[in-house]
Amino acid sequence: MKKIQINDCICQSKIKNHSIVRDEILFEIDKRDDDSLHDSFYTDSISKLDWNASESPDRPWLKIFLPVFRENLKEILDSLGYSKVVIKDVWYQQYLEGDTHGWHIHGDHFTGVYYLEFPEGCSQTEIVSPYDLTARKIDVVEGDFIVFPAHYIHRGLPNTKKRKTIISYNFSVIGDATDGEPALNVSLIKKINPN
Repeated sequence: MKKIQINDCICQSKIKNHSIVRDEILFEIDKRDDDSLHDSFYTDSISKLDWNASESPDRPWLKIFLPVFRENLKEILDSLGYSKVVIKDVWYQQYLEGDTHGWHIHGDHFTGVYYLEFPEGCSQTEIVSPYDLTARKIDVVEGDFIVFPAHYIHRGLPNTKKRKTIISYNFSVIGDATDGEPALNVSLIKKINPN
Protein backbone atom coordinates (compact mmCIF):
# COMPACT_ATOMS: atom_id res chain seq x y z
CA MET A 1 0.00 0.00 0.00
CA LYS A 2 1.22 3.48 -0.75
CA LYS A 3 -0.15 6.89 0.05
CA ILE A 4 -0.30 9.44 -2.73
CA GLN A 5 0.13 12.91 -1.34
CA ILE A 6 -2.21 15.58 -2.66
CA ASN A 7 -2.49 19.18 -1.57
CA ASP A 8 -5.28 19.83 0.89
CA CYS A 9 -5.95 22.69 3.23
CA ILE A 10 -7.40 23.97 6.43
CA CYS A 11 -9.27 27.19 5.67
CA GLN A 12 -9.02 30.06 8.14
CA SER A 13 -10.95 33.32 8.09
CA LYS A 14 -12.48 35.92 10.40
CA ILE A 15 -16.11 36.44 11.37
CA LYS A 16 -17.09 39.96 10.37
CA ASN A 17 -18.38 42.11 13.26
CA HIS A 18 -17.03 39.52 15.68
CA SER A 19 -17.10 41.74 18.80
CA ILE A 20 -20.81 42.50 18.36
CA VAL A 21 -21.72 38.91 17.54
CA ARG A 22 -19.54 37.58 20.39
CA ASP A 23 -21.26 39.66 23.06
CA GLU A 24 -24.77 38.79 21.82
CA ILE A 25 -24.03 35.06 21.59
CA LEU A 26 -22.24 34.87 24.96
CA PHE A 27 -25.17 36.69 26.60
CA GLU A 28 -27.52 33.95 25.31
CA ILE A 29 -25.14 31.09 26.17
CA ASP A 30 -24.63 32.41 29.71
CA LYS A 31 -28.41 32.16 30.29
CA ARG A 32 -28.43 28.47 29.36
CA ASP A 33 -28.24 25.57 31.79
CA ASP A 34 -26.59 22.97 29.56
CA ASP A 35 -24.72 19.73 30.11
CA SER A 36 -21.08 19.10 30.85
CA LEU A 37 -19.06 16.22 29.44
CA HIS A 38 -16.60 14.00 31.28
CA ASP A 39 -15.48 10.92 29.34
CA SER A 40 -12.42 9.02 30.55
CA PHE A 41 -12.10 6.87 27.39
CA TYR A 42 -11.45 9.87 25.13
CA THR A 43 -10.08 12.06 27.96
CA ASP A 44 -12.86 14.59 27.33
CA SER A 45 -13.71 17.16 29.96
CA ILE A 46 -15.87 20.06 28.79
CA SER A 47 -17.53 22.28 31.40
CA LYS A 48 -20.56 23.34 29.35
CA LEU A 49 -21.90 22.38 25.92
CA ASP A 50 -25.14 21.90 24.02
CA TRP A 51 -24.13 19.02 21.73
CA ASN A 52 -27.37 17.19 22.62
CA ALA A 53 -29.30 20.03 20.94
CA SER A 54 -26.89 20.42 17.98
CA GLU A 55 -29.64 19.87 15.39
CA SER A 56 -32.19 22.18 17.04
CA PRO A 57 -32.75 25.48 15.20
CA ASP A 58 -34.59 27.03 18.16
CA ARG A 59 -31.64 28.04 20.34
CA PRO A 60 -31.50 31.87 20.66
CA TRP A 61 -27.70 32.03 20.29
CA LEU A 62 -27.89 29.96 17.08
CA LYS A 63 -30.35 32.42 15.53
CA ILE A 64 -27.69 35.11 15.99
CA PHE A 65 -24.81 32.95 14.75
CA LEU A 66 -26.19 31.17 11.67
CA PRO A 67 -26.85 34.16 9.38
CA VAL A 68 -23.40 35.59 10.14
CA PHE A 69 -21.74 32.20 9.72
CA ARG A 70 -23.43 31.47 6.39
CA GLU A 71 -22.30 34.84 5.03
CA ASN A 72 -18.70 34.27 6.15
CA LEU A 73 -18.62 30.62 5.05
CA LYS A 74 -19.55 31.56 1.47
CA GLU A 75 -16.07 32.99 0.80
CA ILE A 76 -14.43 29.73 1.86
CA LEU A 77 -16.85 27.57 -0.12
CA ASP A 78 -16.33 29.66 -3.24
CA SER A 79 -12.54 29.27 -2.92
CA LEU A 80 -12.93 25.47 -2.71
CA GLY A 81 -15.20 25.25 -5.76
CA TYR A 82 -18.40 24.41 -3.86
CA SER A 83 -21.68 26.28 -4.24
CA LYS A 84 -24.01 24.78 -1.66
CA VAL A 85 -23.86 22.98 1.66
CA VAL A 86 -26.19 21.49 4.23
CA ILE A 87 -25.28 22.48 7.78
CA LYS A 88 -26.04 19.43 9.92
CA ASP A 89 -24.94 20.25 13.48
CA VAL A 90 -23.95 23.42 15.31
CA TRP A 91 -23.09 23.50 19.02
CA TYR A 92 -21.00 25.44 21.51
CA GLN A 93 -18.44 24.22 24.03
CA GLN A 94 -17.05 26.14 27.01
CA TYR A 95 -13.73 25.11 28.48
CA LEU A 96 -12.51 26.05 31.94
CA GLU A 97 -9.10 25.32 33.46
CA GLY A 98 -7.92 21.81 32.57
CA ASP A 99 -10.83 21.04 30.21
CA THR A 100 -9.87 19.19 27.05
CA HIS A 101 -11.42 17.42 24.07
CA GLY A 102 -9.47 14.30 23.11
CA TRP A 103 -8.65 12.98 19.64
CA HIS A 104 -11.76 12.53 17.49
CA ILE A 105 -13.28 12.93 14.02
CA HIS A 106 -16.68 13.99 12.67
CA GLY A 107 -18.99 12.23 10.22
CA ASP A 108 -19.83 14.83 7.58
CA HIS A 109 -17.70 16.28 4.77
CA PHE A 110 -16.41 19.27 6.75
CA THR A 111 -16.20 20.45 10.32
CA GLY A 112 -14.69 23.46 12.00
CA VAL A 113 -14.35 25.81 14.92
CA TYR A 114 -15.32 29.44 15.51
CA TYR A 115 -13.21 30.91 18.32
CA LEU A 116 -15.96 32.96 19.95
CA GLU A 117 -14.23 33.65 23.27
CA PHE A 118 -10.51 33.02 23.05
CA PRO A 119 -8.35 35.09 25.42
CA GLU A 120 -4.62 35.03 24.80
CA GLY A 121 -3.06 31.87 26.19
CA CYS A 122 -6.09 29.59 25.67
CA SER A 123 -5.48 26.09 24.39
CA GLN A 124 -5.22 25.54 20.66
CA THR A 125 -6.80 23.06 18.28
CA GLU A 126 -4.45 20.37 17.01
CA ILE A 127 -5.16 18.70 13.65
CA VAL A 128 -3.48 15.61 12.15
CA SER A 129 -2.57 15.24 8.48
CA PRO A 130 -3.89 11.89 7.23
CA TYR A 131 -0.93 11.62 4.85
CA ASP A 132 1.85 11.35 7.44
CA LEU A 133 -0.11 11.51 10.74
CA THR A 134 1.74 14.66 11.79
CA ALA A 135 -0.12 16.79 14.32
CA ARG A 136 -0.17 20.55 13.82
CA LYS A 137 -1.37 23.28 16.19
CA ILE A 138 -3.53 25.85 14.45
CA ASP A 139 -2.52 29.42 15.26
CA VAL A 140 -5.74 31.43 15.70
CA VAL A 141 -7.01 34.48 17.55
CA GLU A 142 -10.44 35.32 18.86
CA GLY A 143 -12.87 35.92 15.99
CA ASP A 144 -11.20 33.43 13.65
CA PHE A 145 -12.94 30.38 12.31
CA ILE A 146 -11.48 27.34 10.61
CA VAL A 147 -12.94 24.74 8.25
CA PHE A 148 -11.31 21.38 7.52
CA PRO A 149 -12.23 17.89 6.28
CA ALA A 150 -14.25 16.14 8.98
CA HIS A 151 -12.23 12.93 8.73
CA TYR A 152 -9.06 14.70 9.93
CA ILE A 153 -8.20 13.53 13.44
CA HIS A 154 -8.16 16.53 15.78
CA ARG A 155 -8.41 17.60 19.41
CA GLY A 156 -8.69 20.56 21.76
CA LEU A 157 -5.61 20.68 23.99
CA PRO A 158 -5.98 21.13 27.80
CA ASN A 159 -7.16 24.65 28.56
CA THR A 160 -5.52 27.26 30.77
CA LYS A 161 -7.20 29.23 33.56
CA LYS A 162 -9.14 31.53 31.18
CA ARG A 163 -12.57 30.49 29.93
CA LYS A 164 -12.64 29.55 26.24
CA THR A 165 -15.87 29.32 24.23
CA ILE A 166 -15.99 27.83 20.76
CA ILE A 167 -18.74 27.07 18.30
CA SER A 168 -18.33 23.90 16.26
CA TYR A 169 -20.23 22.82 13.18
CA ASN A 170 -20.55 19.96 10.74
CA PHE A 171 -21.67 20.37 7.15
CA SER A 172 -21.73 18.46 3.89
CA VAL A 173 -21.40 19.67 0.34
CA ILE A 174 -24.39 19.25 -1.96
CA GLY A 175 -23.16 17.40 -5.02
CA ASP A 176 -26.21 17.79 -7.28
CA ALA A 177 -27.50 20.89 -9.00
CA THR A 178 -30.40 22.48 -7.16
CA ASP A 179 -32.69 25.31 -8.20
CA GLY A 180 -31.10 25.21 -11.65
CA GLU A 181 -27.68 26.15 -10.26
CA PRO A 182 -24.61 23.90 -10.40
CA ALA A 183 -23.30 22.50 -7.15
CA LEU A 184 -19.66 22.77 -8.19
CA ASN A 185 -17.67 25.56 -9.81
CA VAL A 186 -15.60 23.34 -12.10
CA SER A 187 -14.11 26.37 -13.88
CA LEU A 188 -11.75 26.69 -10.88
CA ILE A 189 -10.20 23.27 -11.49
CA LYS A 190 -6.59 23.49 -12.66
CA LYS A 191 -5.71 20.71 -15.06
CA ILE A 192 -2.16 19.39 -15.05
CA ASN A 193 -2.86 16.54 -17.45
CA PRO A 194 -5.23 17.64 -20.21
CA ASN A 195 -6.42 14.03 -20.76
